Amino acid sequence: MKATPLAAITALFLAALCSLAPGLASAQSRDVYAVSGVYVDETAANAAAAQQAGFAAAQRAGFERLARRITRADELTARGGAPTLDGAALDRLVLSVDVEEERRSATRYIGRLSVRFDPAAVRAVLSQRGLTVIDARTAPVLVAPLAADGTADDAAALWRTVWEGGGFGGELVPLAVAPAELQGAPAWQTAAPFARTAAAASAIYATLRLQGSTATASLVEVSAAAQRDRGQVSARLAGTDAASLRAALASLADQASQQLQNEYKASRSGGSTTVAAQGGRIAASALYSDQAQWEHIKEALEGAAQTLISEIRIEAVGREGALVSFSFVGDQNQLSAELNRRGVRLENGPMGPTLRVAPAGR
Repeated sequence: MKATPLAAITALFLAALCSLAPGLASAQSRDVYAVSGVYVDETAANAAAAQQAGFAAAQRAGFERLARRITRADELTARGGAPTLDGAALDRLVLSVDVEEERRSATRYIGRLSVRFDPAAVRAVLSQRGLTVIDARTAPVLVAPLAADGTADDAAALWRTVWEGGGFGGELVPLAVAPAELQGAPAWQTAAPFARTAAAASAIYATLRLQGSTATASLVEVSAAAQRDRGQVSARLAGTDAASLRAALASLADQASQQLQNEYKASRSGGSTTVAAQGGRIAASALYSDQAQWEHIKEALEGAAQTLISEIRIEAVGREGALVSFSFVGDQNQLSAELNRRGVRLENGPMGPTLRVAPAGR
């Protein structure tokens, strides 16, 4: 039997895979422009009108959050906040509105929605208004939402809920919520296993305290290098009902996130050197024995494009291997941990960096 020439095999693989490469390369950018965890509560004359009002409110709130996400805080403040757009202009920026969860009655619509925006259109609108757009992500940070002794169980549970449903994983500094098993005083030794799972190099212990009509959260960041007191954030409770408590706790989580986001954006725009985005670019050999393993490696890279990597390129493809290159943030230990949790090993050997599907059970 005549062997199939390697060039022909390569061409066949490239024909099948070229259409996938742009998707890999842009996955990170698309995620930045998706705002999830947008909470709305609207009342109208009927159920349909209430839902329509809820979707419109989600688009407005989502655009405001996106503008805060990808622009410098000082520039946004100087211009009085996010640009105000009419309904038609906002519709042109929105690709979709997806329902994460919802409740409705004859006249009321309560929902948590996700709004996806057109990256190019949003960048154009913000740039036209003189705002610097920063949309490159950095490595994740783990967040442990804890509650001080004496905090009611329902308040402690809601504190975790606002973090889990707040959409903070889509920020430029993605925030991953630690499992409830992470408890106790801030300590890197305790947090490290959970941080590695999330490909994070640090963890923030956010401890909730409720005193009268004031809610506060003390923030302590731990890493292998140091422990850092990040102070506290606070919010007033507008009432004694559950909605007021939720709003106050959501404000605390948002303030804590903004502290990290603003530091990172200042470092990217030259305003501060407090946060340095490490990383670089890697050219790696993806080694596989069949098409299924190659698909697994590609899926892992695409998944990691939501956190640490970007600008993925498939340089060449052969029968048992491919050459891929990509940029990454953080350090190589974080990168290895992120790929490993997606079932792919990144190793350095005689032939340089290699990617292989991890054996089952590892």
